[in-house]
Amino acid sequence: MHIVFYYHKKLPVKEYGGIERIVVWLIKGLCEIGHTVTFIGPQGSAVPYCRNIFAQFADVNAPLPEQLKDLIQQDADIIHFNTDSLFAHDYGVPSLVTMYGAIKGFKGLNRRYCFVSEAQRRYWGYPENSFIHIGLDPDEYIYKEQKDDYFLFLSRVDWDVKGVDWAVEAAEKTGVRLIIAGNVHRKKFVNSYWRGYLKKKLSDRITYIGPVGGELKAMLLAKAKALIFPTQWCEPFGIVTIEAFASGTPVITTHNGAMPEIVEHGKTGFLCKDVDEMAEAIKKIGSINPLDCLKRIEERFNYRRMALEYEALYKDILMGCR
Repeated sequence: MHIVFYYHKKLPVKEYGGIERIVVWLIKGLCEIGHTVTFIGPQGSAVPYCRNIFAQFADVNAPLPEQLKDLIQQDADIIHFNTDSLFAHDYGVPSLVTMYGAIKGFKGLNRRYCFVSEAQRRYWGYPENSFIHIGLDPDEYIYKEQKDDYFLFLSRVDWDVKGVDWAVEAAEKTGVRLIIAGNVHRKKFVNSYWRGYLKKKLSDRITYIGPVGGELKAMLLAKAKALIFPTQWCEPFGIVTIEAFASGTPVITTHNGAMPEIVEHGKTGFLCKDVDEMAEAIKKIGSINPLDCLKRIEERFNYRRMALEYEALYKDILMGCR
């Protein structure tokens, strides 16, 4: 099968980029099981394992140039979109769109959709079996069983979506060391919550180190006693949770969104309904075996499994087009 991937950002990325890394992992998995993959992206893209074709993206909603459309129609079996903008055009071959976030108005488009969790699929009211969990390459992470004396919040730093205040309050209740890492980029948040509340909470035991990536991010995840991920919305997935598992690090989170699909309560982490339960989970974190977290990746959240499930979905789409 020849699968074309179309993405508006240069790949691979070195530091940040959840979707970008998922696309590369999926391409790797598909190539390993014998498929031909072409990646169409901006100048400078160099995705391993596949052919790279460059295209200009002055407007992410613009269609592909005619010569690339001709190439797709002549040679591709299916085109796979992994973005929220680039799928509004017809290229004359079957197509699939993976939805990673909460996008309004897409239901009217004539496309086949795949979601990244059962919770996200259910939220949008799509038929069952129209989701595929994200999988990563565990070789890109550092696995450690011996942990340092800190807990980690690694996400966008806000309260209404990512719930950093729950992490802070749980750390205060238990007296543990908490490292907060991530971007603070919303002006409203910076001007109010950051200056009015969170900045005052910082101390020797609760520290903010800013955004992290690469080896520093991998080491922080590997050495943490647990990742605290108190998401406050219908989280479609939360890739950092499985990055923690690949590092042998359990996850303390909420019941929101896809979290119950990812975290096995009492085995790979804890699902909590409030700050008090989160504080109790911190106290019990020593009961979690890091090896069970890594096994969760091997059994469910690895890129090879993701590729096999997408392969089956591609075949289903192609059968429906005949």
